[in-house]
Amino acid sequence: MEKTILIIERNTETVFFYRKLLPDHGYAIEHVSSDSQLLKYDFHIPDLFIINSRFLTLNECEICQHLKNGPLTKDVPVIIISGTHNMDVMARQCGATALVEKPFTSANLLAVIKRCLGETGG
Repeated sequence: MEKTILIIERNTETVFFYRKLLPDHGYAIEHVSSDSQLLKYDFHIPDLFIINSRFLTLNECEICQHLKNGPLTKDVPVIIISGTHNMDVMARQCGATALVEKPFTSANLLAVIKRCLGETGG
């Protein structure tokens, strides 16, 4: 069965990148683009979250903490994608499963996704 990844991102061009890349590797994509949608849990619970953007009122770690404090989302792995220097420490502190630093390759991202989902092989 296809695993679902929920992308948390405001930029439509970045969402387009994920929509092109991930379905070719067997993943269904859903998308949240606003903090109100996120804070109300107005989405289907995915197999994995990718936080690629901060919102106007929430940064990447606050988004991650919100998800990790939610009763339905606390056990869902979270990948933070960031170009912020020294984000690895903050990502661990806020409960992220993994951090992918920008710039990154598609192969690197796919490897991290597979690891977070407990998948093996190609």
